Amino acid sequence: MPHPLRALFIDMGSYFASVEQHAQPHLRGKPVGVAPMLAETTCCIAASYEAKAHGVKTGTRVADARQMCPGIQIVAARPPLYVEMHHQIVDLVESCIHVDHVLSIDEMVCWLPYNWRTQKAVSDVVKKIKQKMTSTFSESVRCSIGVAPNGWLAKTASKMEKPDGFVIIEADDLPDKLHSLELGDLHGIGSSMELRLHSHGIHTVRELCATPKPALRAIWNSVEGNRLWHKLRGDSIDNYADEPIRRSISHGHVLPPDLRHPSRAIAVVHRLTQKAGTRMRHHGLLTTTLELHLRYLNKEGWSGKTTFPETVDSV
Repeated sequence: MPHPLRALFIDMGSYFASVEQHAQPHLRGKPVGVAPMLAETTCCIAASYEAKAHGVKTGTRVADARQMCPGIQIVAARPPLYVEMHHQIVDLVESCIHVDHVLSIDEMVCWLPYNWRTQKAVSDVVKKIKQKMTSTFSESVRCSIGVAPNGWLAKTASKMEKPDGFVIIEADDLPDKLHSLELGDLHGIGSSMELRLHSHGIHTVRELCATPKPALRAIWNSVEGNRLWHKLRGDSIDNYADEPIRRSISHGHVLPPDLRHPSRAIAVVHRLTQKAGTRMRHHGLLTTTLELHLRYLNKEGWSGKTTFPETVDSV
């Protein structure tokens, strides 16, 4: 029996930049880059769709973004605003359908009730979400929604028509509906895994879908290869309630010119350590190792590592 529609995935596209466009109407319709601070040497942590059209993306240096996209507006990030609006968005979606898991500040997944697993019912709830989003905020705040038999496919569907897209992947659509995608479009396939797939003669999603399960397990060298084989076929093996096992917690920062002397940079190191310690305690973890990695403007780097008895104390 074909797998029914089970998961509805919501992706708030270019979230930080969209929030800034909503909060600052003069930025609407214009290319916007969000940076940790207003310095030419730092990097964009978000870019509006207008900026992405010029090649600006997360990680683009502000100075490079100005060259790639003349007229781009660079604004300083305001995390409290993004968190506040995130909670408003979750409440808005909750008024239309229960939010089962918030995966990040701009992603959430909802499991469809048994009586909502038809294209009409799904289309009605998606229309309601999008209408409420526009009336509550503005057209700057948009979401792409994907619906599929499992959460992984729903996430994939949410990225197929951005911005403001809505894509349903039915079991009968598989695997053909995935064939137009690039390998890197699939969640969990990064640049390193893509190169590994190429080395095994897999260059397209069509070829990936046709690869037997034992071969995928061998390529991944883990059960994740088996899981991908099932996900591609619409099998329901999602469990977003289970957090991944955390092996490390890290924070990074790009130093502006006035903080690049060691006497001033050390203060930033202390702040990053405090942030990592706070997150570690939140997850109920202990640590025995602290590592520091530096990368200089000339691309050279330095790393240091120390170990100590198990602790939860940032100091």
